[in-house]
Amino acid sequence: MRNYLTLTLGFFLYSLFVFAEPSGIQENVKGKVLNEQGAGIPGISITNRQNKASTSSDANGSFVIPGKLGDVLVLSSIGYEGKEITLLSKEVTITLKPSDESIDEVVVVGYGTMKKKDVTGSIASVSGEKMSEYVVPNPIQGLQGRVAGVSVSSNSGSPNGNFTVRIRGSNSIRGGNDPLYVVDGIPSNPSSVNSLDIESVEVLKDASATAIYGSRASNGVVLITTKRGKVGKASIAYDGNYGVQSQIKQLELMDAQEYMRFYNIQQKNDNGKEYFTQEQINSAGEGTNWQSLVYTDAPIQNHNLSIAGGSDKIKALISGSIMNRDGIIQNSKYDKYNLRSNLDYSFNDHFTAHLNMAYAKTGTDAQNSGGGNRGGSLIGGSIASPPTLGVYNDDGSYRNLQLAYPFMSNALYNPINLINEQSNLTRANLMNNNLMLVYKIIPGLSIRSSLGIETLDYRADAYTSSKYLYGSSAGSVSNNNDVSILNENILNYNKEFNGKHGLDVTAGFTYQNSQSKSSFLSGTGFLSDVPGTDQISGASVFGTPSTGFSEWTLMSYLGRINYSYLGKYLATVSGRADGSSRYSAGEKWGFFPSLALAWRLSEEEFIKSVTWISDLKLRAGYGKTGSTALSPYATMNMLSQGKTPINGDMGTFYAASSTLPSNLKWETTGQYNIGIDAAFLQNKIRVTADYYNKETTDLLNSVVLPPSSGYGTTIKNIGKMQNKGFELLVEGQLYQREEFSWALGGNISFNRNKVTELNEGKDIYGGVVGLAYIEDFIHLIRVGQPMGVFYTYQQNGYTDDGNLSYVDVNEDGKLSIDDKMILGNPHPKFLYGFNSDLTYKGISLNLFFQGSYGNDLFNVGETANLDQGMGLNLRRAVLESHWSADNTPEQNAAAAYPKITRQIKNQYSSRYIEDGSYLRLKNIALGYDLPLKKWGITWCNQFKVYASAQNILTFTKYSGMDPEVNSRGGNVDIGLDYLTYPNVKTISFGAKVQF
Repeated sequence: MRNYLTLTLGFFLYSLFVFAEPSGIQENVKGKVLNEQGAGIPGISITNRQNKASTSSDANGSFVIPGKLGDVLVLSSIGYEGKEITLLSKEVTITLKPSDESIDEVVVVGYGTMKKKDVTGSIASVSGEKMSEYVVPNPIQGLQGRVAGVSVSSNSGSPNGNFTVRIRGSNSIRGGNDPLYVVDGIPSNPSSVNSLDIESVEVLKDASATAIYGSRASNGVVLITTKRGKVGKASIAYDGNYGVQSQIKQLELMDAQEYMRFYNIQQKNDNGKEYFTQEQINSAGEGTNWQSLVYTDAPIQNHNLSIAGGSDKIKALISGSIMNRDGIIQNSKYDKYNLRSNLDYSFNDHFTAHLNMAYAKTGTDAQNSGGGNRGGSLIGGSIASPPTLGVYNDDGSYRNLQLAYPFMSNALYNPINLINEQSNLTRANLMNNNLMLVYKIIPGLSIRSSLGIETLDYRADAYTSSKYLYGSSAGSVSNNNDVSILNENILNYNKEFNGKHGLDVTAGFTYQNSQSKSSFLSGTGFLSDVPGTDQISGASVFGTPSTGFSEWTLMSYLGRINYSYLGKYLATVSGRADGSSRYSAGEKWGFFPSLALAWRLSEEEFIKSVTWISDLKLRAGYGKTGSTALSPYATMNMLSQGKTPINGDMGTFYAASSTLPSNLKWETTGQYNIGIDAAFLQNKIRVTADYYNKETTDLLNSVVLPPSSGYGTTIKNIGKMQNKGFELLVEGQLYQREEFSWALGGNISFNRNKVTELNEGKDIYGGVVGLAYIEDFIHLIRVGQPMGVFYTYQQNGYTDDGNLSYVDVNEDGKLSIDDKMILGNPHPKFLYGFNSDLTYKGISLNLFFQGSYGNDLFNVGETANLDQGMGLNLRRAVLESHWSADNTPEQNAAAAYPKITRQIKNQYSSRYIEDGSYLRLKNIALGYDLPLKKWGITWCNQFKVYASAQNILTFTKYSGMDPEVNSRGGNVDIGLDYLTYPNVKTISFGAKVQF
């Protein structure tokens, strides 16, 4: 770390000299860039050809650039025709025409770039500006709602922002379903990237776009391109903000008086007498609001500083950022520090070098917030703790809530004791370094070779102090060290023939090796809490220490040919052969080909005459990609190590693994894609639509073996899965004049997931969700159904005595697995997002909405409201609307809850399945660019102040804290809300300055 900081600082200082231009006396030229309607155009790049100075137009189209009469200014931008003007005065007004080919913008594809008009696959692009509109711990979260076909769901609202990403649905039962992330051409962890360093993000969705990445591309590919230095004087930019986070919603729970009345009813129903006297009830008041004690308003601040610039010889960008984010649960926090340096050096016209160095340091102070039925976690305790009781006893010691009343749960923890006396600290250092050398052999033919090294050092410290009420002091330390080395060698040939034929050929060889080491130490019974986990040796009793090691390699050959004829008939052929150490002999290699065709109808004479059509392209493609759903040694005979008593001592033993190894094939996904790209009214409106159908074969999963085999399970290729859907993106510049513009955009995506084949047609059950009063699975994988549907009992009103009644499907008089039914689907019918961007005289207003429709959630936390007789606090509605012998039959039929009694026959059932649909105002931002040019300020290029808010409005029917939830975040057990750390709403203020 110290060496890296020294290197970065040295490079920063060196760059100040590199960026510096010969001083001399420079005059400033003022100008304004307008469109044909007279409105200012922001973001136009302006370069002085003579002195190499460069700048860009501000929100009103204004700019100032060093220059003198006779100099030539070069203007360029996506969507407008380039232009060169000779300075004849010190103030100029320049009008640009829209480009007939605004789709000439360049997009990043696997191992190269292409003009967007020549793309044959399904690729979505998001600008760096959009990605950084609001602050998130990981830049990938900025994709939520912005790309059709991409689902970004929050697993937890904790400060470090745990989330799940799916592109066109899930493809694997056992393997990961997350996409491959590629940063500046190198597969790597996106956590090393700061959102403000991003130039663009491309999402590759169909097989023709992703097949070049072979066995890692079944789940899609996300390409992140970071900003780089440009020719011109150094540009320094700062962007900082400070905000406050708060709870989106608190549950309506009983206050102290209601709590006492409730348990008087329960005690009388079960024991024949009330527990609390009327005098106690009258004097109780509202009592303790435990939610307000556990949750708090939490600050968040972000600071980003960058310097970029360069000369014809060397260009560089250096940036640094700090994020400090406290959690809304007391004593939870996330800190992140980023450093990045991108250097480009040109030795001559043929040979260039590119060095990227990125470092991210994170620190997380977590809390044991999720799960924990009967108040066994922070969130559970904040809900279940009795409002009649306080945190502390009269002597200042922690109150043990389990001892308060004779009917109290022995699983209920004092949440403030958990917060103060338990710590879970994780510290991680992630470093990405990549050196790329590029040599242009002849015009159109180049070769590049790169070496990338990614290292991740991770340490987790957990400590429970001696003041913890529910156990002795305990500590543990786990360390992980991951190192990945990647070498890529790519040859590219690009040539046009006779003005009709275009050919782009890419071929390459890559090799990657990854190693992971781990260690774990633990102990209990510490004499002093002061050292904490720094001295595990101070424990009275030690756990069994352990270490681990794993390694895998991947060798690949890849190729792609892009061909165009007359710029309107396009074809792409690609293929990749991957060899993986994870697979059995004879199955180590897989080949993943693709073919895509496109027809630009807008270049045909019969379309050119239709003036309102700016562009029209049809696309079709098919390809195969893979997924590595295996641990590195799953196909090998393994020995497991353990300890056992031998003659009074602990001895070591080795035994055969309980998993039988077998010959396994790659999981392979074949995908068809048909799409259309269109632009209308001089590119003011753009439409992209895609239909896809993909099938994954040779799904891997564990299969139970008979006891006679001597093994418990084996892994087999057991099935097939289908995902098909439709995606639509519409963007429009509705209005644009000199001082006012308004742009709208929206996307919607439909995906239908279905399991089409399983081993012997047998169902696969999801993981057990265990509570003190229910121990059962909720999810199911069945042929003909989406993966992970809710498979449970159908509640059928109440019995004559007010208990819960369930449908007896097989009519055998008892409740069993044969009575379960598929009653819910966690997959949404569609996802959507839309945005509105308005600007007026330097004032900007941006709104971004995001939502999900048609998905069900299983509210596990709601089951606690029927766990009665345990002294837990419950929702107010349980008291206000329950079955009672004093009610009329009509009142009991409409009651939301059964009879108040400890004897409730509670099961996972349809009762806990809720509509998880929601629409959320994800971000609203109001900004103002100060008119620096009007005020005669030339030393500062931009000064913008802004205010923003995230998640301040949510429309949903879901009764839990937050509908944007996925507690387990896995492949099968999806759509669960098990007392998960809720998302937050944030209001922040900031400033952006550029010199």
